[in-house]
Order: sequence, then C-alpha cells, then structure tokens
Amino acid sequence: MNYRPPLLRHLFGFRLILTVAALACSAWPALSLAAPAPAGAGTLSGTVSNAATGDLLEGVRVSVPTLDRTVLTDHTGRFLLADVPAGTHAIVVTYTGLDSAREDVTILAGQTATRDFSLSSAVYRLEAFTVAGEREGGAAAITAQRNAPNTKNVVAMDSYGNLPNMSASELAILLPGVTGALNLENGVDGFAVRGMPSGQNSVTMDGGMISTQGAFGRTVRINNLTGAMFEGLEVIKGHTPDKGADSLGGTINLKSRSPLSMREKRRMTYNFTLRWAPPFFETIPLREPHRTHPLLNVGYWEVFDVAGGSRNLGVAINTFYSENVAGSHSTTREYESTFNPTAFLYDYNTFDQYNNRKQASVNLKLEYRLSPTTKLTLNSVYNDANEMGKLRFTTRAFTNQVVGTTGTAGILPGYTDKITQVRPSTASNFDVGTIGPNNFFLRMRHLDLGAEHQWSRLQLDYSAMMARTYIENGNGNEGGQLTMRVNGAGWILDRTHSEMYPQFTQTAGPDISRPENYRVNGFFRNNNQDNDHDVREARANLKCPLPALNSSLKAGLFWREQTVEDTVRDKRWSYLGTTLPSDPTITILNSRKTGRVVPFWYASQLFRDRTPIEPSLWREDLYWGRQVALTNSQGVTEEVQAGYIMAQGRAAGTGFLTGVRFERTETNSWGNVRSRVLSTAAQQAADPIGMANRDYGNWRELHGSYTKSFPSVHLTRDFGANWKGRLSWSTSFGRPSLNSLVPNETVNETQRTLTVNNPSLLPQTASNWDAAIEYYFEPAGSLSVGWFRKVIKDFIIAGLDNGIIASGPDNGYSGEYAGYTRLSSGNAGTAYVQGWEISYQQQFTFLPGFLKGLGASANFTALEAHGDFGSGTQLGTREVEGFVPRSANASLYWRHRGFTSRVIISHTGSFLNARSAVSPALHRYWFDRTVVHAGIGYQLRPAVTFSLDVNNLTDAPQSAYRGVKEHLQFKLYGGTTVTAGISGRF
Repeated sequence: MNYRPPLLRHLFGFRLILTVAALACSAWPALSLAAPAPAGAGTLSGTVSNAATGDLLEGVRVSVPTLDRTVLTDHTGRFLLADVPAGTHAIVVTYTGLDSAREDVTILAGQTATRDFSLSSAVYRLEAFTVAGEREGGAAAITAQRNAPNTKNVVAMDSYGNLPNMSASELAILLPGVTGALNLENGVDGFAVRGMPSGQNSVTMDGGMISTQGAFGRTVRINNLTGAMFEGLEVIKGHTPDKGADSLGGTINLKSRSPLSMREKRRMTYNFTLRWAPPFFETIPLREPHRTHPLLNVGYWEVFDVAGGSRNLGVAINTFYSENVAGSHSTTREYESTFNPTAFLYDYNTFDQYNNRKQASVNLKLEYRLSPTTKLTLNSVYNDANEMGKLRFTTRAFTNQVVGTTGTAGILPGYTDKITQVRPSTASNFDVGTIGPNNFFLRMRHLDLGAEHQWSRLQLDYSAMMARTYIENGNGNEGGQLTMRVNGAGWILDRTHSEMYPQFTQTAGPDISRPENYRVNGFFRNNNQDNDHDVREARANLKCPLPALNSSLKAGLFWREQTVEDTVRDKRWSYLGTTLPSDPTITILNSRKTGRVVPFWYASQLFRDRTPIEPSLWREDLYWGRQVALTNSQGVTEEVQAGYIMAQGRAAGTGFLTGVRFERTETNSWGNVRSRVLSTAAQQAADPIGMANRDYGNWRELHGSYTKSFPSVHLTRDFGANWKGRLSWSTSFGRPSLNSLVPNETVNETQRTLTVNNPSLLPQTASNWDAAIEYYFEPAGSLSVGWFRKVIKDFIIAGLDNGIIASGPDNGYSGEYAGYTRLSSGNAGTAYVQGWEISYQQQFTFLPGFLKGLGASANFTALEAHGDFGSGTQLGTREVEGFVPRSANASLYWRHRGFTSRVIISHTGSFLNARSAVSPALHRYWFDRTVVHAGIGYQLRPAVTFSLDVNNLTDAPQSAYRGVKEHLQFKLYGGTTVTAGISGRF
C-alpha cells in the first residue's frame, strides 16, 4: 500500500510558511519605493569566457568600483547589472587563475549595453603546448569556494586526474572532513562528514534528492553514478535557509554541466579505458579468468540557434558503460575476551568474493534560453547498474569458549598468542559456505525540469523533479545460501609464520577434505526482494535586489515526498537426504596459500528457477516464507513542506547572509506485525500459509509529524586582495532512519511490555559554529584553516516508557495488550563535536622551466568528540562508534607540455567501529589505512591523450582488531589494478 497524503491540503494548511514567504515577497515593492531606480539609469549585460578554452565562466566577479557594485556570472557565464547611472564607467572583471580585465563602458539612459569579456593568462601565452582541463576545473572550483557566502569545499571532477572507476564517490572522499564507508570490494557505500555517519548526511544532484539503494537507512550510494556526467562536487558545511537543513555533518551536492557555458559550436569527448588486474599482483582464483574489463564514456555538446535566437539552445548528452570486476579475500577471527595479547582464537573464518558490477547510463541535459530574461532547463538521467553472478565462498572453523580437556570444552589449555588447539568436541565445527550467484538489478531514473527568470530587479526560479530507483535484489534464479558442516573436528591454528594465512592442521574428527563427511546445516535459502524508492520535489525561489542597501531579499517554498517500499519473497528449504556432491573445480586463495583443501558446492548444482532440481530431496518451509513476506514487506511515505526567508548583502565591507527556514515533516508508514499468541507447530504443519497469515498478517498504519525551524548567520570579509575570513552560525538536523518509523510490535509477556516504533520520532539537531581564514594564491591556489564546533542534541534513545496501553478495540492494537507498558524510542542526550580542517592547493607556475608544471594539494582533518550521545554514559573521541578522528589526503602532480603525472595519497586514521556490550576488550577498531594511486599521461593532441594509472599501488587492506592490536579480527585485500586508456576532445 502506498499512502500519499493530498498535496494541496497540506500546502494550503501550512499557513506559517506561506505567510512568511508572502510577506517576504510583498516587502520588495515597499523597499524598492524607498529606493527607486535612479533617473537616467541603464543596464549592462554580457558574458565572460576563457580565451584559451572558449568556456563561458561561472562565478566571475564583474564590478563597477565607483558604484561599489559587484555581480557574479551565472553558470552560463552571463551577468546583468541593472540600474547603472548613465555615463561612462570602468568595469573590472576578475577570475581566479586568469588575468583581470578592465574596460570603460558607456551606459545610456533606458538602454542596455552589452559587453563580452574574454580573459587570458600568462600561463597560456608562455606555454606553446599545454594540457587543458584539470587546471581550468581547479580554478573554477577555487572561484566557487571563494565566492560562496557560506562554508563549503568545492572540487572539479577532473581535479585528481583519472580515478579508478570514474565514480563521484571516489572524489568525495578526497575532500577535507569526508571519509568513506567501504564495502567488501573496497567501494564507497556512504560518507561520514565531520564525524557524522552516512545516514545523517544528504547527497543531492543539483540540489535535488537522489533516489538510491539503502533509502530505508537514509544512506545515499553514488558509487553507481559516473562522475563523467558532472562538472564538480561540493560539500556544503554551513547550511543556508534556501537549501535543505537535513544534513547533520554536511551536504554533498553533485553539479551537472551547463551546455550553454560552451563558447564553441560543438564539442565531443571520449574516454576508452581498460582496467586490468595483472598476474604479478595477487588476486583470488575466481577473478583470474576476468582480469580485464572496460570503461567507456562518450560525450556530445552542441549549441543551436532556434526560433530566431542566437546560441539559445544547448544540448549535452553523456553516455557511459563500465564493468567493475572485484575479487577480494578476507579473514575474520574472534578471540578470548581479554586485553592480554595471549588469548585463544575460537572462531576462524575466510572468504573469497567475486563480483562484476556493470553500469550503463545516459545523461541528457537541455538548456533553452526562451528570451534574454528566461531560461528553461531539462536534466534527465537513465542509469542501470547490474550485478550478475556475485559469488562468495567461505570457510569457518569455530568452537565454544570453554577451556578444558573433557566434556564439551572446545579449547585445550596451553594456548599462546599465536597457537590455539581445539578439541574434537560436539561444540567444534568446520563449515564451508556458498552465497550466490547473487543477482542485483538497479534501475535509476531522474528527471528535473526548471525555469529561471531574471528581470532588472527580480529573479525567479522554480523547478519540479521526479526520481525513481527500483531494485531487484537476491540470489537469482539459480543462486542461494548453503552451509555444509563437519561436526566434532579438532584442529591446531598456528599463526607463527603468517598472520593472514595461518597453518591449519586437523588433529581429529571426520576428514574435512572429503565431501562425504559434510551435511547440510540449517536450510538452503533463496532471497528475492524488491527495494523501491520514489522521490518527487517542487521548489520556487524569488529574489528581490535592494540596490540602496547593497543587498537582496530572497524567499521560497519547497515540497518533497519520498516513498520507500520493500517487497520480500524469500524462500527456504530443508534437505531430506544425507550427502551432496561437491564441485571439485572450485578453488579459493586460502587453499593455495596454506595447502588446506576443502570441498565446495555451487547452488546451481541443486536449484534452478528457484526450485529444487530434485524436489523429492527438499521440503520448502512455506510457513517461514509467508512470515517473512508479511513482516518484511513494508513501506514509508515522508512528506516535507518548507518555506524560508533570507537576506544577503554587504555592510561596512562585510558580506552577510542570514535568514530562517521552516520545515514540517509528516510520515505515514504501513506493514504487518505479529499476533500476540502464535499458532502451534501442529497447526503450522497442517496449514502453513493460513497460520502464517493468522500469526503475522496484522495490518498496521502509523502516522507522525514534527515541525522545526532552522536559522543561520554567515559573515565573510576580504582582508586585502588575497585574504578572506569567515564566521558563521547555522542549524541543521539528521532525520531518523525510515526503517525506525515502520510498524513493529515486540511483546514481553513476562515483563508485560510492548515495544513499538515511534512514527513521530524527532530528528537529531545540531547548532554549528564555523570560523575560517583563507589565503588565495595567484594564478590559482588557496590555503584554508578552519575550525568548527557542533552541539548535537536529541539523540534517539530506545526503550522509553510511553505509558500504559488502554483497553478496548480502538486501543491501536486490536484490543490486545490492555494494561501493558508501551515502550518506544524517543529523543534525549547531548554531544559536542569540534575539529580543525586545513586545506591547501597550489600550482607552482612561478618556478622556472619545466618545474612550473608542478602542483600540489593536501588536506588534514582533526576531530574531537565528547558527550553522552544518547547513551547515558559520557564518551570521548575514541569511544564513539564510527567517529573518525583523523584523516588526510595529498596529491602531487606535474604537467609539462603534453606530459602529466600524479600521485594521490589518502589516509584514514584508526577509529572505533563497534562497541561490545560484553567487554571493552571486544570493542572493534579499524586500523589506519593509507591508499596510494599513481598515474602518468601524454597528450599527443587535444583529440588524443594516453593515460596509465595504478590504483591501490600497495594493495592496502581493510583491517580491524578487537581490544588490542595483536588480536586481528578482520583483514580484507581487494587487490591492485592497472588502468590504461585513451581519451580526447574535439
């Protein structure tokens, strides 16, 4: 069921926001009357471009010094200065990385003067042959960051050269304050910003929400979006009223390219690349037949003259296809609960995983200038990401934690820090597992329509956006999850000579190398799930310049509705036979490294089309299948209505932006819950489907809402030509995960309690202070030192007493649980997060000869935290789960004539990954990780550039430990790859 509340009823009922917006917009005529347009005034308009590349430039400062008037060019390079007194004025045009221009322009009363500026630089004039692209992108990013009224980091997509998978997520984690949440293929699944976890930060495309995988947890994954369709990426850390405040740490915004910003008539680009896992770097056997895979990108831009206009229709088409093959090997261990390095190891696990992520996308963007004052925009994304044949083979040797020589004791006395011997007791097991081949099909569609109007004294823009992501996820028609077990084995695990590949020697019990000794453990399971995420947005903004006050007033409305829904059709079967034939062709890396050979099974040997090949040997658990279909098929609709008002300008040499945003959120969720009393085993055996419907087919709908306001103040000041200072205070919030809002009822008959979800759960809120000092180098570079402090409140606390449940059929629980205590989640607790962010980038064009092609960038983030974080216990920096206190990135590059080279280093410090409720000795920490990428390139001509890059040069692993560093708990190697490609532009 999709419950969608009527839009108009809620918008017209949201009177506060509408009233504020109406007052803001109606205030303009009164203010403009107080400062009427000067008699005999005219208008100056035009464009600014880069003389070397022909690109029209965004963010160029166009100033009239004698009038203290300044405007910035828009993303198509256009500017407009209204109400300029008639006469001759000196116009000064400045842009980072290019030489300033100055020209006298005569303005006639009541007329519009048009002047186009083309900026050049000594860098271009002195070099006979240059590599264009990265330098211009870097200068544009510096300009955007310098001009921003709030705290943000901006980077061009090509700033770091060729990234391994052309993914936007690979670029985001190189920015200050941003760290990635890695998956088991070393891909980035989410982002922590300033220590705030990925589910508490927003990721947007041109300011609009992205539909995504993981929407129930509010984690936005952009590893399946190619960076080739975007111009740049920004991390917004100081929230302004005209943008969403629903990001506790910061908002990552992907900015698409503008086709009208191109000066030439037509442009085409291409990038054909092969990614290779060379044999001289170690990889898993499953990957060896698939060492090479392609990445292809073709872009087309053209500007047309239509309907009597000149260069008024821009078309951009970007196509992309990639295969990202990953082969990883890992080990997982569990130890005795002690800080003593001498501890027994009772659970030893390995896995090999193979996957090929295939992605195909088409991005179409149209910009049509209907008139000099009106521009229409359409941006659409058609993106498919598929994984067909994801496989994982696991081994696990484990026992209990009892030390002794008799009974069920699993650990023999005499263990050391490197050697553990396990007894062949009933608690000692050796498992081999198969997961897959899994299938994953993602269909993402994104459509954004907008219009912009710019008159002499008013600016109006509005847009509507629709995004959908539909996912089919599971084990596919011929895949599944199967565990085969040998019980009663004994072994010695010796890590003396190798921590990653210890010597495993079987000492007793059935031979684990022989498949006939294995039995099916538990069930054969086939997962089959749909995950859907629909987003609809509408927004409108009105900006009213106030020339007499050298400022402007802006107000707007916003509406968004997102629906997340899961449908589950999982099945499982029990095996009625004894042994199963294995597949002797399956080999894992651990066998090669240690000589331990064990059998494995493919699910496709046993099942086809989600049905047993031999039905007589399997019995389906119909009751369980219907149970999970009822309880795990659920959904949420969240509707947000917002309005804001803000003022921006300059006073006494200080730039300011201040205002407030009002938001109201309403949620509606649906799903089934279990009955208070379940059917008996006999009833379930007689009628499994009917009893599952009786036990778990209890429909619930929940409704909740909250209203919040988010004020902010941002100040900037230029100290001379190159220095800039920033000070801001803003408020933001992180919404609770959507899966915490769906119906759920858990009864404890002994304690007479009923635990339910709270649909009106409030978000976590933050009050943020930012201060920074920035220095800008010429021709293109910057140094920034920033400090921030967050006060975070309203953490989500589980198990709070919500009173006694009433009696009667309308008590919300079909008359059940009268007199029971209702427990639910609520908001409480406070925490403080603060830190330093240092960022540096510079092109050393002042050096002599070929050294002028050198450049460097680096950033460093240091965070601290303290507070109860909703736990009721005071925690420090190293005691907060997922909080990364130190991170850093560095890049050194060199360009000379057609040659380029680059080294990128990314470092993430150690941090607490998971707290143990049993003992601090079992807390899980990630080790430090430093990843190195290196690459070279040569541009034969603009249409032909060759590149060669090595990704993860040192094969840096993901690794974790329990309590002390000697207790290695997890280690994963994803391998090193080499990327060779040819690209060009013509």
